[in-house]
Amino acid sequence: MKKAEIPLIAIGGVLIILLTLVWFFGISPILKIKANAQEAQKILAESKQALGEKNLIYLKGKTEEISSLIAHTQDVSKKLAWLKIIPRIGGYYQNGKLALESADYLSQTAILTIEAISPYADILGFENGQEATSSGETTQDRIQFLLESSRDLASKIDNIHQNLNLANDKIQKMNPQYLPDEFQGIKLKEKFDQIKETLDQTTQLVGGSKPILENLSYFLGKDEPRTYFVLFQNDAELRPSGGFLTAYAILKVDNGQPTPLLSQDIYDLDSRLNKRITAPRPIKDYLPKVYYWNLRDMNLSPDFKVSMENFYQYYQTIPRVHEVDGILAVDTQFLADLLSVLGPIGVPGWGTFSDEADDRCFGCPQVIYELEMLADKPISEFRTDRKAVIGPLMHSILLNAMGASAEKMPKIFEALITSIEEKHILFYFPQEDKQRAVEGLNLAGRIKETGEDYFHLNDTNFAGAKSNMFIDETVEQKITIDNDGSIIREVKVKYQNPAPPSDCNLESGDLCLNGLYRNWFRFYVPKGSALLEMKGSEVEPLVYEELGK
Repeated sequence: MKKAEIPLIAIGGVLIILLTLVWFFGISPILKIKANAQEAQKILAESKQALGEKNLIYLKGKTEEISSLIAHTQDVSKKLAWLKIIPRIGGYYQNGKLALESADYLSQTAILTIEAISPYADILGFENGQEATSSGETTQDRIQFLLESSRDLASKIDNIHQNLNLANDKIQKMNPQYLPDEFQGIKLKEKFDQIKETLDQTTQLVGGSKPILENLSYFLGKDEPRTYFVLFQNDAELRPSGGFLTAYAILKVDNGQPTPLLSQDIYDLDSRLNKRITAPRPIKDYLPKVYYWNLRDMNLSPDFKVSMENFYQYYQTIPRVHEVDGILAVDTQFLADLLSVLGPIGVPGWGTFSDEADDRCFGCPQVIYELEMLADKPISEFRTDRKAVIGPLMHSILLNAMGASAEKMPKIFEALITSIEEKHILFYFPQEDKQRAVEGLNLAGRIKETGEDYFHLNDTNFAGAKSNMFIDETVEQKITIDNDGSIIREVKVKYQNPAPPSDCNLESGDLCLNGLYRNWFRFYVPKGSALLEMKGSEVEPLVYEELGK
């Protein structure tokens, strides 16, 4: 062999070694990661289908598959660790590492969650591959089971919440500067903020569920009966916390069994309030001929806790009222949602109520029209208890719901969760620890404290009959950042009422639903903001601070 050939052979050998290393520590891992990503998308699509079909066993299998795939991808990605020393490319590597770690924690969260909810699969409407444990059981039976197992379920929340926190922490550490615009058809940069926000909200939600489960025995009267003041908010006549306080009921809950004790018009309470409370400014300014602050108008704050603190303070001064452990507020939509599951319900002495569309109010649920007619239609005979229908109606709904068969339980649960999410049910407790529990799960209708941007529009019907049944409201927002870094938010609110006006002449005896609308509207924005201009109001805007906004 010639001496000149030796360096060439050496160089060739080195190149082969380098190419092998590049393949082993570069190309091969990247190809495997790409293949794993494609496989993960396939499994996630199948998981989504399993979730839609509510097949818990199949979903658990797919979750375990994705967990194994993530573990394998993490092992493969270790061969790319050398990339972190390369400028800029190292940023992409670090983001990928954090994303995989977050995905690992999330897959463990999913497995733990499936194991935790398996005993309640029937309530949630899931198929768990076993003979239904609730066959022949009623909603009341399953509430008893939930009461007995709630503390065990609360203990399982800790591990789920811990994994979510760890997943959230990894996502928050990712640098959006080192994200590809698109990966496997997913526009990562566009979705990154949404992913962070969703994961952050989910983490808070799961964390907030533990205090509720720990206090479930208290709320449902397992050890001793609880008494609740149930306020009916008529959302056809909007008020700051959700609707005009038109009626109330007293509800006893004993070991999970609810029983209405009485039902009255809210005016009954006002007539027994032995105080003349000076009306606050908004009522003096915008509610004609009302000179005092009545209980029915005390939900002036959009923060339900603030409104109920005022209400409860004066409620306690009324002679011979029930002592209550908490206040629940429900509206017409909550009743309609339950009737959509239970079907038409007869209430002795009051008639039949359903969620069927009623032409008399342009397609609103029949129960809503009937309640409005009972409350407000002029009648020849004098009847003081017309709004007291709420108690008997609630009683009939509760009896039907508690005795509902296993087949209806998932839909009842779904209707309840939807009503809570959409704020058709709100909770207030005078006890600080119970109040913290409901606030942790966002059940208390609070105006939140936040260091971030904030916008809340609040409407108050200070005249206009029940016209909120017909008004369509749309909100458009445009946000621009000025040269000096300040944020300018332009908001357009459009109110449309396509329904013809009602005959609101009391002497004619018709039902006055759609009247001339007078709306007191408020925008809550971060403290320190400045109002630049407002158009469309009949009065000059008033700028002031309230609720930290």
